[in-house]
Amino acid sequence: MFERRRARILLAALVLVTLVLVTVDYRAGGGGPVATLREFASDVFGPIQDGVSAVLRPVRNFINGIGDLFSARTDVHELQQRIDELEEEQASISDLQREIASLRALLAMDQEMGLETVTAEVIGAPPSNFEYTVTIDVGTDDGVREDMVVVAGDGLVGRIVQATSNASRVLLAIDKNFAAAVRVASSGEQGIVTGGGSEPMRLELVDPDAPIEVGDEIVTSSYEGGTFPDGVPVGTVEALGGDELSRTATVRQYIDFTKLDFVLVIIRGPVRPPPPPVDPDEATATPTSTSTPTGTATSTADPTEPSPTPPSETEPAIEPTPTATSST
Repeated sequence: MFERRRARILLAALVLVTLVLVTVDYRAGGGGPVATLREFASDVFGPIQDGVSAVLRPVRNFINGIGDLFSARTDVHELQQRIDELEEEQASISDLQREIASLRALLAMDQEMGLETVTAEVIGAPPSNFEYTVTIDVGTDDGVREDMVVVAGDGLVGRIVQATSNASRVLLAIDKNFAAAVRVASSGEQGIVTGGGSEPMRLELVDPDAPIEVGDEIVTSSYEGGTFPDGVPVGTVEALGGDELSRTATVRQYIDFTKLDFVLVIIRGPVRPPPPPVDPDEATATPTSTSTPTGTATSTADPTEPSPTPPSETEPAIEPTPTATSST
């Protein structure tokens, strides 16, 4: 109890002395004993303060540096987050650009070949070393049936081997069970191309003496009752082989089957435009004289005009009587 009272008395005394000194210093106006005492204390303790400050400056800088380090780490973390966000946006933009390019290539293929098609997206797994098939998101509800041909913007993809109501499985052209009738685009030489799995496709020409060179383009060949439309790009000749009895070649396919995203299923073959309408004026034929194998001249007349009755062999031909026409 006595200790607390002493502390209170000491605190009150110090406050009172401080107020007195402040009042005296204010009234002295910058002079007087208080100013002299302050200058003396500054002269005495100034060098000591500078020395202590010089000694403690590295410690103060170290402590400040620790704070700056934590702040810098926070800034670096925020910057890294921002970089990650920008990279994700860039990846998204790149993916969209790739999809747009793929769809444009599909549109160009559709317009160039005049095909009736259904656009589909690949939703199954990419080809593996065991099975070269993919699944697409269209099926029988969209008009898709088995054995329909599937193409992409760069060329032949494969054919439908299984179709359900809303999905279909596509046997890729690189599968060893795949085969298609093809021709050399430059010469028209016919052949059969088969899948090679992880290896290039194999081409066998019908004519063992057919001319073919490395770099020749191979396209599908159509025939009555066949599966494939004519002219779908397959790939280019990479190497030549065979012997006197057969002519073979390896074909590097155009399609990168590991990057399939959108494809076209050909519902019908090439749609050919109807023939132009016939001009009625050009439909009227001018009578012409033609010669029969026996040398007898025959006359070809307009079928719309009545044919004159030939004269009888026993009766003389009646000459037509000219008639007068009156003008009004």
